[in-house]
Amino acid sequence: MTTPNVAASRRFTLTGRTANLLVIAVLVGLIVVLALGFRRDPRDIRTAVVGKEAPAFRLERLEGTGTVALEELRGKVVVVNFFASWCVPCREEHPALVRAWERYRTSDVVLVGILFQDSVESGRDFVRRLGGTWPTVVDDRGRTALGFGVFGPPETFFIGRDGVIEGRHIGPIDEDTLVRGIETLRRKPS
Repeated sequence: MTTPNVAASRRFTLTGRTANLLVIAVLVGLIVVLALGFRRDPRDIRTAVVGKEAPAFRLERLEGTGTVALEELRGKVVVVNFFASWCVPCREEHPALVRAWERYRTSDVVLVGILFQDSVESGRDFVRRLGGTWPTVVDDRGRTALGFGVFGPPETFFIGRDGVIEGRHIGPIDEDTLVRGIETLRRKPS
């Protein structure tokens, strides 16, 4: 008689342990889904720079053909993307940037790539291999990244026509998030 009670007890314990594992798995899954869901909105990362004027910069173009100055882009929607050739998520997001650029390149939207903590040669190779004809510049001293509060690449900032940072996305960005952020700023009255 002792044996069936022990077996029943073990079965109950395994069922209870399985139920606990199932509850934990569901909670972890819910947290992951919520975290990923929030990351799809370009306004998801509220930091000190969001809602403030974007830090001014004038940086040398990656290909060495002059400079790009943020002040000269005033009146346009500007998407600033910090990237590096050594950054795996930067390679993952690059096709979305290419598609967004192709969609908006003849409009009032400018995409600016800023090479972050990387060599010019590696940055040029990255752009040659993966494509992209938007203005790309070099932040060789890191001052621009510091001004934007960049933690590490990739990071994308959405800047309104008035020069104010309206959104920030940390991590690889997808095309839907880019389009949503851009369209929100394009609809915003000047």
